[in-house]
Amino acid sequence: MKRRHLILSALMAIPAVSFARFRFLKKDKPAIRAKKGFIIRADESRFHGEQKKVEHDRLRCVVSCEDSDGGLLIGTTTSKSLIGKGGPPLHLHEHQDEILYVASGEFLIQIGEEIIKVKTGDAAFIPRGTHHTFANPVVNNPGTLISIFQPGNKQMEADFKTIASGNFPKSWENDPTIVGPPIKLN
Repeated sequence: MKRRHLILSALMAIPAVSFARFRFLKKDKPAIRAKKGFIIRADESRFHGEQKKVEHDRLRCVVSCEDSDGGLLIGTTTSKSLIGKGGPPLHLHEHQDEILYVASGEFLIQIGEEIIKVKTGDAAFIPRGTHHTFANPVVNNPGTLISIFQPGNKQMEADFKTIASGNFPKSWENDPTIVGPPIKLN
């Protein structure tokens, strides 16, 4: 009797094993990520995975979409980006969460309707689809603001590279979606 149950159990397991094997074959390919770690110096940037010195750029790319197979994009301001007061218009990212981290200095961050003054060590988490922006409230701000996007977005990285060179994209392809004006400053 026990032998019969063993054979029956084995026969019933064949379809489950077969389906599991097909599911394994259809599994997404593993992400291709950087095979070796790297250091980014304060005067360097990695737009599109290419590391180079920067002297006049307004933004730096610290981790490129190329470095993380699109999983992450990290950028930071430079002293050239914070010469004047202001910031981008109120916007949202439909497919990325964003974290803003104040490495030094003071900034204003708007999430929804609320505008908050943030300083060194403060961070903001902005879930995808949330209206937000930031502003530099000080002329010649010595501060540094780090933006982290998860997942990364190659078009956004290309737009940031355009901004880094001192220009602004003529239009935003599909991200971010502009939903209002920048933070009003005195």
